[in-house]
Amino acid sequence: MSHQVCHDISEWVEENVSQPVQRCVEQDCNWWCLCCNKWFCFIVWVIVTVGNWVAHTVCEIVADSWDVVVGVLSGLWDIVVGVLTWDWARVWDGLVELVVPALKMAVDVFRFASGGDLVGFFIDSIDAWRLRDYVRGLIEGNVAYTDDQRRRIKAALGIDEGAFGFRLRVTAYRSFVRSDARSDPEIGVPDLVTWNNDTNADTKVDLKILAGIHNTGFWQRGRPEVVADDGGGISEADLDAYLGAPNSANIRQFAIYCMSNSVLDDKLATGVVKAEALGLKLRFVKSDVQIRQAGQARVTASDAATVAFLTASPFSRAVEANDPGGAQADLCAPIAIGTFLLNPNTFRGFSAHLHPSACFDDTNGTTGAVFRDNVPDVVWKYVPIHELGHTFGLCHIDGIEHIMYGPKDKSWFDWSTIPQYFLTDGEPSFTYDEAKATWDYVVANFAAECLATRQF
Repeated sequence: MSHQVCHDISEWVEENVSQPVQRCVEQDCNWWCLCCNKWFCFIVWVIVTVGNWVAHTVCEIVADSWDVVVGVLSGLWDIVVGVLTWDWARVWDGLVELVVPALKMAVDVFRFASGGDLVGFFIDSIDAWRLRDYVRGLIEGNVAYTDDQRRRIKAALGIDEGAFGFRLRVTAYRSFVRSDARSDPEIGVPDLVTWNNDTNADTKVDLKILAGIHNTGFWQRGRPEVVADDGGGISEADLDAYLGAPNSANIRQFAIYCMSNSVLDDKLATGVVKAEALGLKLRFVKSDVQIRQAGQARVTASDAATVAFLTASPFSRAVEANDPGGAQADLCAPIAIGTFLLNPNTFRGFSAHLHPSACFDDTNGTTGAVFRDNVPDVVWKYVPIHELGHTFGLCHIDGIEHIMYGPKDKSWFDWSTIPQYFLTDGEPSFTYDEAKATWDYVVANFAAECLATRQF
């Protein structure tokens, strides 16, 4: 979250200083002085960009230092507790918490000192400039828009004045289950017990895996949050007692959330920062939602199962075949749903897209993104924005330096992996070509009224 503050500072400078200067550069040339007006504005833009980079660099170093302090304290605590309880997974997580922030700070300092980060900062600023002009061309060239729609869209997006970007509210759901929930009151057995006792391995939802006591694999571990109604913790013995006699008056009732609020906040903050490179200004609205079906706690990673998950209650996304207007309206109201498990659990997320794109010839008939938590966050915090990228028509690409890298069908390495990680960016990001592809999809498929209306 501390790094989002640095992003917000840079964004304020970009919107209130850099972009007005960019428009000054774009003004008509004064030929009598050999375009001195444009050259002067360009020099001012360079100075402003360097100043913005300096402020951003100082802020990032402070944020990195804070991350190191937090990592040392939380890492040492996890190591000590892990050793005392023989929880070697927690010991490993503690070591990761200790080492990763320090390594990231070392890489960042190298990038700052070498000047690579400054080069990357200029590239990002120029790409944002180019993207605004590209979107202007798409809007002006779209014959489906009326002149009034074109004018309103350009005003809402900040094409000619103000801060450029497509402002969208995204509902971020945090799924939870209750120990006392019963889909069929006549049966009298809580849903969690029914799910746990299911003899079908493909549909069974193991309660201890759901609660994070066991896991489907060391590298597939999440961090569900178990909250007892009496305020205490829930142990494995408590779960055994619950499964053995769920209707006993002595059973402690509880709720299990797919992740903590703080973990979700970190993922969403990452999404806000990274979406800027696509020309998207996202504002996440969090909502806790109770799920009541085993297939929603353990979602099969397939197109059909994802569509069924998204269109069922409580999410109730519209299906184009039945409600084309509702499905189209849902494009303007993206959702990202945090759930517990995927089947197989080697997947971290899945998504549905309404219209074909460069990499999807088919359509799912609805939209939405599903993701689960996974440790360590340094790798998997990009999953929600990755899945949302698919809902905007983006494809998997090679290279772990890209947010849209697909580990199951793409190579982890490409020509830009090393220079981007160690010189210009230091972490995964979107490319300018992906930003253009996003806007190709948006202008072709989103309703004109959606584009013409600022959501915040």
